[in-house]
Amino acid sequence: MVSVAPVSLAAVHEALRSTARVSDDYPCHVAAFCAWITGNKADLQTQVRRALDFDGQARHPEHIAALGFGSAGNVLEKDQPSLMNEEITHLSGRNFFSPGRPLRIEADGVGLLGIALGAAASLTGGAWLASLLKQASATTDPWQHGLIRAARIVSGEADISVSPPELSTALAEVLGWNISNTDVHAAWQASARMFPHTDGVARDAVRLAVFEFALARMAHVSVGAAGVEDLKTLLLNSGRALKLWRFESTPRTANSAIARWDVENEYHVQSLLWAILAPVFPDLEDEENLPSVGHKHPRADLGIPSLRTIIEVKFLRSAGQAALAKVTEEVAADASLYLSAESGYDNIMVVVWDDRAQTEQHHELKTGLETIRGITCAVILPRPLKMQR
Repeated sequence: MVSVAPVSLAAVHEALRSTARVSDDYPCHVAAFCAWITGNKADLQTQVRRALDFDGQARHPEHIAALGFGSAGNVLEKDQPSLMNEEITHLSGRNFFSPGRPLRIEADGVGLLGIALGAAASLTGGAWLASLLKQASATTDPWQHGLIRAARIVSGEADISVSPPELSTALAEVLGWNISNTDVHAAWQASARMFPHTDGVARDAVRLAVFEFALARMAHVSVGAAGVEDLKTLLLNSGRALKLWRFESTPRTANSAIARWDVENEYHVQSLLWAILAPVFPDLEDEENLPSVGHKHPRADLGIPSLRTIIEVKFLRSAGQAALAKVTEEVAADASLYLSAESGYDNIMVVVWDDRAQTEQHHELKTGLETIRGITCAVILPRPLKMQR
């Protein structure tokens, strides 16, 4: 029997990210769905712009679906919601399932879900949409059927279930639906084991969303015996801590001031990481002075002596290849100093705050950092859309 080495969760996570990666080669509504279901607001805003920039005589249903995902992801700006409403109203007068005409949006579950989300937000649904979704539900494709049933729920129908489990679990996370532990477990199995499918990048994105949601829900850290892998899990999921991060334009309550917890330098990032890690790792140290190396007196941002691990923080303020290359060079130089024989540390995890949210560069930056000797994990945190300067 041939033994097979176990695959780490980090490796599975990266594989899912790779398969779920989209580009402008995909239709804008498919790319918008992938960005929405994985919580990537920067990419979602890009796809909304693609839909709005269409210069034909009339926007296609797929463009309207992209706007629907943008509405559900709260990235529409200024007059964009009213424009979406007009487009959906125009779409409501179209004939669907016309004899002799090939099916298009009628057989596109992703598109129908996006339209349903837009119609629900703008209250422009009604009998036409209910009839369209009911007819579309006759499909025999399980994946499309699940998406269409989800669109029916969004449109107000009750007592409908959605399958497969990874779709229902991902939608439960973004839409606030209830979900059973049985479905979460089944969704986790399908995602973590990357069961084969032929449903395209949309299902890959759903599995990435499920993996990240289920990992946060199921992978509890044992505070009394947290190890290096637990630390890695916390850092890889640290971006979730920003979901409720206060960055307000108006006071949340009548008697409170506007809260803006801005992140403007690497010390602020260190404070965020301290809040996440300090309750779990009692020996966490900040600004840890390390033994001198010649005339150099290195000082690590955060250190956990019991795990022999340093957490190095970088603040990427500028865009472009030069800035990305500079971060990589700085980390390489730091690693050579921090991991000297006398330092007591043999492992570095890097957290880069990307203030320009260059998400299209993150995979290459992460991969490059993790090839540096001594770097076992690199996490890239893009500045959240709600915190745009």
